[in-house]
Amino acid sequence: MLSFIARNCVQKIITLFFVSVISFMVIYLAPGKPSQVDPLNPKFTPEMVERFRKQFHLDKPLYIQYGYFYRDLLTGTTVSWKDNEPVLKKIWERFKNSLWLFVVGTVLTWTLSFPIGIRSAIFRGGAYDRGVTFLSYFLISIPGFFFAYVLIILVVNAFHVPVIGMETFGLGDIPWYRQGMDRIWHLLLPSLLGAAGGIAILSRYVRSQMLEVESQDYVRTARAKGVPEEQVHYKHALRNALLPFVTMFGLILPGLIGGSVIIESIFAWPGMGRMAYEAILARDYPIILTENFIAAVLVLVGTFVSDVLYMVVDPRIRL
Repeated sequence: MLSFIARNCVQKIITLFFVSVISFMVIYLAPGKPSQVDPLNPKFTPEMVERFRKQFHLDKPLYIQYGYFYRDLLTGTTVSWKDNEPVLKKIWERFKNSLWLFVVGTVLTWTLSFPIGIRSAIFRGGAYDRGVTFLSYFLISIPGFFFAYVLIILVVNAFHVPVIGMETFGLGDIPWYRQGMDRIWHLLLPSLLGAAGGIAILSRYVRSQMLEVESQDYVRTARAKGVPEEQVHYKHALRNALLPFVTMFGLILPGLIGGSVIIESIFAWPGMGRMAYEAILARDYPIILTENFIAAVLVLVGTFVSDVLYMVVDPRIRL
């Protein structure tokens, strides 16, 4: 167990190094150079451009820029080119906002998908299964941005309440519990929107996996022995059907960054996805590279958690 974890950690560190190199090269070898952002500002003089290049080591070879960037990143001294603010501080502020959307959306997705998918598998071909199948494919097919705008229009016209941003503008000095309720209301709509597509997709996976396991010989043998249907479904079939979802559960961590760009942009939610999109438009390379690095770390941590959970769920893997 310990040797597996140690070996896995070494592999993840090596992978992270190569990912950091590739992402750095892709950003800096893309069409255009960082110094080309300067002519967009007519106040920039050639002397200011040269001072900018020296300040951020853009006059050095690419491999030296790589070393300087990750040295500054690991020491917490990397600053944004847009406003000269510390990158990690800006990301932490946005991370706290994205965390609420991520947690609520993930909880809704995983708590609702399994009951829906299991019931569809148990009552395969019935009215419930056909209705859930139609609704799932409808949610999968409809574009997220279109669904978001339709939902905003319906809610605003029906309840006449604001839904954009993290809180209602101009509330003033109100009690803390009303501030909390207002924050929850603004969190509800984007969280439901983010969870809708996930529920539709994950419930389909749960249904297909349950149907595959229910057709196995050991499940038919359990029925032949007279085991109650509840035990057949939830004790014998469900446990083995959960194995593929251990991997999926570990890979939800990168959703903290890239999973909510559209939702955060539409609802003006100041999160990490929206910050990454704004950084790309502004060509703020330190923000882009830092978020790429954090996303890679989250992917590797997620796969590591999945590997460990696999050994816990299925003891055969330890052999």
